[in-house]
Parts: sequence; C-alpha cells; structure tokens
Amino acid sequence: MTAENIANFIGKNAYTADKIIMTDMCDNLICESVFGGFLMNCPDQNLCREIIPHLAPIQMEEAEPKDIAVATREEMEQLWSEEEETVMQVEFRMLWMV
Repeated sequence: MTAENIANFIGKNAYTADKIIMTDMCDNLICESVFGGFLMNCPDQNLCREIIPHLAPIQMEEAEPKDIAVATREEMEQLWSEEEETVMQVEFRMLWMV
C-alpha cells in the first residue's frame, strides 16, 4: 500500500471500473477513486499528497501504470487458512501448558 503502488493500481484500472475503493485489512478507507482514476476521497491527506505525483503522469498519459503484485482470492484464502491454523496450534500449546 505504498503511494506509488496505489497510483499504479488506480491508473491501471481507471477505465475498467466505475469506482475503486481501497481499504486496509481492517476495512479502514485508504482512498476512493471514480472512473478515470480521479481521487475523490482520501482521509489521509499526507498520503493523498504522496499519491498525486505518481498518479498525475499516468492520468495525463505521460507514463504507463506499472504492474503491481496483487494476490488472487485463492492465494489470500490460503494465507488466511494457514494463519488460522498457526494461531490454533499456538492456542493448543498454551492450553497444554496450563
């Protein structure tokens, strides 16, 4: 979730989505953009100021958006499953220690 990655993601999808809403893992709003990649809502104004220098050249077609690594749903579900299993193992060990 760096400013550059956010700008590239928005720039890459600016004309394929009516709206892009980016949140963190706890569903806190990071930013929101509308068709064309224009930022509409960015609660962290410092982050917004960091995104714009990366996004503006993409919007003005002076730069191409770079590809960024985005996990598929299946990859994320696998990761969450592995994390859940690890947490359960630790909890079981704690129970045996009591």
